[in-house]
Amino acid sequence: MIHKIKALYDEGNGLKIRAIARQLGLSRNTVRKYLRMDEAAIEVKQSHRERRKQLDAYRDYIVTLLRQFPN
Repeated sequence: MIHKIKALYDEGNGLKIRAIARQLGLSRNTVRKYLRMDEAAIEVKQSHRERRKQLDAYRDYIVTLLRQFPN
């Protein structure tokens, strides 16, 4: 999404912030925030996309039980 916003804006030569926000269904503030981000910040943001699940701590135990009692 961030790269799409930057491509649509094209360093001020593309669409206006308001048009990008309307087209993508985002707020203007969100579009501005993404346009201000540098590549390092984008990488950090995208690397934290998947959050931990509550059952991750019990995954091995659950898999063991499912193998022992398949029905």
